[in-house]
Amino acid sequence: MMYSFVRRVLNGTIRLTVAAIICGTCSISYAEDRESTKTIKGVVQNQDLRRVPQAVIEVKNQEGDIISSGVSNDAGEFKVTVPEEGTYSVSAVQETYRSEYVVLALGDESLKPVTLTLSKTKEVSLEVVSPLPPIQTKASSETYSLSRKEVDTLPRGNNNDLHDVLLTIPGAAYGSLKQVHIRQDHANLQLRIDGVPIPDTVSSTFSDVITPRAWERADIVLGGMEANVGNKSAALIDITTKSGTKPGFGSVQMFGGSNKTINPSFEYGGTIGEKFRYYFLNSHTATNRGIEPPTVGHSIFHGQSERNQTMFRGDYQLDNNNNFTFLFLNSIAKYQIPTSPGLEANPTILGLLPGGFTPVPSERVDENQKENNQYGHVVWRRDINTRNFFSLAGYFRHTRATFRTDPLNILAYVPEVEEPFSAGSQDRTGYSGGVRLDYTYVHSKEHLIKAGFQVDRTQAINKTRLFTFLDDGVGNPTGGVITPGGDNRLIGWRQEFWIQDQWTPNEHWTVNIGLRADTVQYLRDEGQISPRVGVTYRYNPAHAFHAYYGRLFTPPNLERLALASLNLEGTKANPEDTTDNQPRAERAHYFQIGSVHALTDWATLQLTGYYKLANYMSDAHQLGTTPLLNYIAFERGWTRGADAALKVWLMENLTGRANIAWGQCKGYGLQSGHNLVHFEEIADINSRSGVHCDHQQTLTASGILSYLLLDRTTFTGQVLFASGLRTAEEGAKTNSSHSPTYTIYNFSISHVIPLPWHGQKFVVGFDIVNALDQKYFINQGEGSIGLGVSHAGMPRSFFFRGQWFF
Repeated sequence: MMYSFVRRVLNGTIRLTVAAIICGTCSISYAEDRESTKTIKGVVQNQDLRRVPQAVIEVKNQEGDIISSGVSNDAGEFKVTVPEEGTYSVSAVQETYRSEYVVLALGDESLKPVTLTLSKTKEVSLEVVSPLPPIQTKASSETYSLSRKEVDTLPRGNNNDLHDVLLTIPGAAYGSLKQVHIRQDHANLQLRIDGVPIPDTVSSTFSDVITPRAWERADIVLGGMEANVGNKSAALIDITTKSGTKPGFGSVQMFGGSNKTINPSFEYGGTIGEKFRYYFLNSHTATNRGIEPPTVGHSIFHGQSERNQTMFRGDYQLDNNNNFTFLFLNSIAKYQIPTSPGLEANPTILGLLPGGFTPVPSERVDENQKENNQYGHVVWRRDINTRNFFSLAGYFRHTRATFRTDPLNILAYVPEVEEPFSAGSQDRTGYSGGVRLDYTYVHSKEHLIKAGFQVDRTQAINKTRLFTFLDDGVGNPTGGVITPGGDNRLIGWRQEFWIQDQWTPNEHWTVNIGLRADTVQYLRDEGQISPRVGVTYRYNPAHAFHAYYGRLFTPPNLERLALASLNLEGTKANPEDTTDNQPRAERAHYFQIGSVHALTDWATLQLTGYYKLANYMSDAHQLGTTPLLNYIAFERGWTRGADAALKVWLMENLTGRANIAWGQCKGYGLQSGHNLVHFEEIADINSRSGVHCDHQQTLTASGILSYLLLDRTTFTGQVLFASGLRTAEEGAKTNSSHSPTYTIYNFSISHVIPLPWHGQKFVVGFDIVNALDQKYFINQGEGSIGLGVSHAGMPRSFFFRGQWFF
């Protein structure tokens, strides 16, 4: 009887439990269904269909009040929940871009994902949602973004060159000849235009690939690279160029002033039909400071230069899932090589020159360089669905630089005949072409997977002709001028493969795990498997911390002086050390820690520390006065440093940004480049303590403050501080000291004049560069490794600009 009672109780309990579970399940399912009807999901994209991360999503009610907001993730996806059902409008905004409003009725049925496409807003209708963009809380790198507005407010506005703009980011030191050293690295910058890496020019220094006038924005990644970044990895400058809009826009600008500078430019962007957008730009610059002279002040001898830049971009949107982008860039430039006045001709050399030859005064020595660069690519972007999308690009680049010397006059002014010397002309041509695939798969809200490959072929043709004398065996020149010459033709292939998973297990942690493989058939056949791991901890939406480790592989450029085919034995051009090892690819371990903080709604702060330990650390050498560089490598070396970057919005019309960086770089042992470096420098490099790198600048800082008065007039002040690149006093160890510290102050004022025609305006501006007229040298020639001449900074200069927008 007891058993029967227990059985009845158990059966009843089981029935109640099952009923409760069923009811509970139905309740949970119903709650989830109800919850899904109050959640808006979708993606944010550009007009060319590229996904947009870190865009602010706004949801407004019928009264126009913002009742919910969110931020798109790295895949451009978002999910925003509203408090109750009803009719709402949703839109996305990022800086000067906003999508159209999409009206949604949230009721009993779940909504399909929406697509928000950003387009450029008009200045008069721009609605400021947040003074500063939200901080990155998933990246394991330091990312520093520059908007078009931040470029325009600089002194000289968008008439600045690429290197002038880069000097405003953390850890960027200027090294003359348009070279920027970021985080103590020698150049080694990767420039991307609309996601496609641009092959280097053969000069590695001169003609800007693309003027900042054509930028819409630039996202600059400093260290902590994802697996899809290879080859050049000191910094990634990812530029988004301007594109056409409907209605169209255009401008004509004239800029000029001191240093015989004149720079007219024209740009226009528009549409043809409903599917094709285009943008065209042309800029011509003439100045007598194309290359920094070896003398301070305005007295520049033989420094005139001209450069013409052209750009065309076209976008064809086949449908909502397929977009094609066409880009063409052209840059043609010619430079006179500045000279030093008052030099005394060497009487020993004069007696060996052809009879009747009389050298010109040293300031009239005539050396020149011409550059010719063309680049083009076609990119197919396809959204397979909301989880799968890819970008497939094919690109080609032609680049040529020709340096012509003034042989007899250069030889006449050789200061020391005991050391190796020559005058040389060089002609370098490069052809690069390749294909790149970037694929993204949104596996789930926890996993964002990126994979791809790139194959590149480069052909370099190097022609060299030297002018020198025979050596009598004891160091004295003898005989007449001889002209040894040498040519080489090199073909190199590079293959890159990568895969990466951005794993976000919860709202606090993100782990970026990547693996890439690089192989090259360059001067040597080399390769490396490179793991990369980054961890980011998001304490809250205002504070994030990150740590990173990665392997880097950086092959040297193919372009180099054709010494291998030159027979210099028995001549005054014969190097002190004839070792001619081919440079090896740099292989490095890279470590980084950092954090990013939204101190308030009005200020963001980034703090980063880094350390790189490298084998075959790369560097470059300038031979004589030619700006064409030749790569060398240390056996090993390291770089280390830390930087801080602050952006503030002090009030609606007062903004600023500043950064400060400390760093060091050292190399030990010379792996290649012996025939380009003096014997004393080789001994110092091979010493146990090694040498500081010539591009090391221990302390670098910059700051910009901009004030908008009455919505029409903008005042900007800029400061650039440099502790000085490395050099050495006579008789001291190589690079044991540094050039004098200098601080540069720049100011500008611009004013907007509305025009009576719809949407048109005229902007006038006045700029002062180096307002205190500080006399300084960027570097000091023979005082450092691999540099033939000194380069002085710009003296106090005044510029005027006027731009008509229509």
